[in-house]
Amino acid sequence: MRDHSGERVSSGGMAQRIRAFDWNATALGPAQAWPQSLKTAVDVMLGCGFPAVLWAGPQATTLYNDAYDALLIERDDLGHAGLGALEPARAALAPALDSVRSGATVTFEDHPLPFRRDGAVEDGCFTLSCSPVRDEAGQVFGVFLILLETTERIRAGQARNLMVAELQHRVRNILAVIRSIVSRTAETSETVEDLSAHLDGRLAALARTQVLLTRSPGAGVDLEGLVRDELLAQVADDQRITIEGPEILLPPKAAEVMTLAVHELATNATKYGALSDSQGRIDIGWTIAPRDGTNWLRFEWREAGVKIAAAAPRRTGFGAVLIEQRVPYELMGAGALTFAPGGVHCEIAFPLIPMRSVLQTDAG
Repeated sequence: MRDHSGERVSSGGMAQRIRAFDWNATALGPAQAWPQSLKTAVDVMLGCGFPAVLWAGPQATTLYNDAYDALLIERDDLGHAGLGALEPARAALAPALDSVRSGATVTFEDHPLPFRRDGAVEDGCFTLSCSPVRDEAGQVFGVFLILLETTERIRAGQARNLMVAELQHRVRNILAVIRSIVSRTAETSETVEDLSAHLDGRLAALARTQVLLTRSPGAGVDLEGLVRDELLAQVADDQRITIEGPEILLPPKAAEVMTLAVHELATNATKYGALSDSQGRIDIGWTIAPRDGTNWLRFEWREAGVKIAAAAPRRTGFGAVLIEQRVPYELMGAGALTFAPGGVHCEIAFPLIPMRSVLQTDAG
């Protein structure tokens, strides 16, 4: 596009505003009298694809392009002297501009600045590149500033750092859980073979919890599916097992604890309880009822038909500690394990409130 004198000029909203602006009242004087170096600098600034500002002349008169105009929280006064919309960056920019006027090029990496996007004000980050603009005699008469937005890169880096920190935290937690399982299993195992079998089963149950939590992140874990998965892992005879209860999704922490609890109950039933006796059976059920304004789950495991009356073990095992101590501590509920005539009876109750598991992998 060319003006009436035949010189090339830029098109666009800011180009039209600059052509229509009365520059006589500024230190730059009438546009017709501008030196070619200033006209070229303005043309380069208007044609720049990035937000750009030109501070020209002895009073640093402001000109800027359409991309910069779109970023402004409030529209700058064209032709004013000063930083205008970049006033929040004065502490960094003012000494830098003095250096640029001396002929240096200065760049600020990832400088925080408020800006406008889709009508809303956001806090963003920009790399600011300040370069000197010289006249025909080689003297610096202005400063050319280009802004490159780095907000998304900074946010991605912050998210990556958060994810790494979260991963480290979870690994420490998982290792603590495994260490606790190994320690307790060692205390309650009488032989190396017994230790190996129990440890393998408990770690496998922990792994199944991880699968359940990653199958549908954030949606919870289906209680009935959890119970059936654990019973299937024990190769249980489902003809002698009844499972009844409303459909319910357990929060991650509850799923972690309940998977281990059901694993312990199923293991005990297979080795010593109802599933070790051809006449034995297991009734599993749960109900939901409000308590103090919160829904509570009441889970019950009841064995029957065991010919030899179940007797409490000589020492407290991993399963008993898990049910009677970890449920109250981890789930703010209650757990009881009773060795009754005919088989084991277990009751677990806790509030259905969101609680994160150390195995959860859907970090926000």
